[in-house]
Parts: sequence; structure tokens; C-alpha cells
Amino acid sequence: MIRTRFNRDKVLSLLKKVPLFANFSDAEIYALLERTNAYSCQRGETIFLEDEEDRFMYVILGGRLKVVEITREGQERVMAIRHRGDYFGDMGILDGKTDFATVIAMEDSKVLLLTKSLFDEFLLENVMVMQGIITELCRRLRECWLFHTIIGTNDAESKIRVTLARFGKTLGVPNSNGVIINAPFTHQALADRVQVSRETVTRMLKKMKNNGEIEMVEGRRIKLLPKFFQEIARCELYLALSGDS
Repeated sequence: MIRTRFNRDKVLSLLKKVPLFANFSDAEIYALLERTNAYSCQRGETIFLEDEEDRFMYVILGGRLKVVEITREGQERVMAIRHRGDYFGDMGILDGKTDFATVIAMEDSKVLLLTKSLFDEFLLENVMVMQGIITELCRRLRECWLFHTIIGTNDAESKIRVTLARFGKTLGVPNSNGVIINAPFTHQALADRVQVSRETVTRMLKKMKNNGEIEMVEGRRIKLLPKFFQEIARCELYLALSGDS
């Protein structure tokens, strides 16, 4: 990563929209920004590795990053995607232990780094902030549980459908006649996500496209059409997980 300049007013505006910083005054955020730095990272660059000690908390100022688990075979298993305004590294900064996943830039990105001393001074004593962190950690734990439940299912079609439904919920942008998953996914990336072959993903996406459930839009993005939601409502795996999502 390369240290880079940032516009304090623009970062202030961004941080005010992040629940973690929502209760901070402008003066408090400016004081925090005076003592931190922003860094740029290139597409494909590793921010930190699983089991690597890292005493920083990161706030994404721009770009997209993926949280991955590296399998014994050296393959990436995508666990989550983080966007502008998301933060990570808070677990390690709270307990001083290593993180459980590797974070890699999916595109050229910029992150704000908070040291542990800054975290302790500005965030640790703030009850509202800590409640926000606890809520976020619980959300991530639930997300991991759902992820492992999905990949542990033998029905490839259900795994792919439920994963698309999850992406539609977390990354979806409503459209006049559907929901666009606002992130590009290759067939291989989706296959790695749900632990099936790329050929299986290709076959299933073609089937759903021919069935009028999805369509591809600009930038390799998938648009979920009304018929997709009709079909997913009958999916047993989706129904079983709906109460926990």
C-alpha cells in the first residue's frame, strides 16, 4: 500500500454516514483525521493475510475488497465483499489476536488506517460506538454461519440460487423490473464462493437466463428478475435460512 493524500471534508462526509461514527461531532472526526493516514492499494493487492498480526482498523474510502479464506489447495473462497464505508480489522484491534481471513483489493482502492492507540482513545470509551461494533460483529458471525451452511449443502442449484439471493439483498440496487447485483462476478468467482465447478455455475446461469429469471447487464453484473424471486420463494434452503438472515 502507498500512503496517499485525502480530502478531510469528503472523508468527514463519508464517516458521518458510517454507523460507527454517526454520533461523533465534526470536531471529533476532524481531530481523528488529523492523526491518521490514508493509503491506496492496487487491484489484486493483499491488505493483510489470514493469521497475520495487524494492529490497524481499516475504513474503506473507495473501491471494493474481498474477504477470502485460502483453502489447503491454495484456492480463494470468497466469504464477503466490502465496499466504500465498510470497515474491518476491528476484531484484531479489540483482542490483539490475528484475523481469521485474508483481505484482497478487487479493484484500485483507498483505505483509512486507524491505529490501536487512536481506536482506544476515540472509540473504545464511546458506548454507542462499542454497541455499533458489537452489532456489526454479530452480523458478520451470522453471515459466516449462513455462508458455511450454504456451501455445506449438496444441492448445487440451491446453493447458487440462495447465494444470488443473498447478493441481491446485500449488494442489490432496485430496478424498475428487478434487482441488479451491483458487483461484477465471473462464473469462476461464483463457483469458488459456493464450492462447485465453474461448468456447473455456467450451466445454472444459462438455465435461469433461458427461464427468464436473470439477465446480464453492463459490467458483468447480474439482474434478478421477478421470476427469480418467485422461484427462490420455493427453494427449501432459502426458506430454511430466511429466519436467520
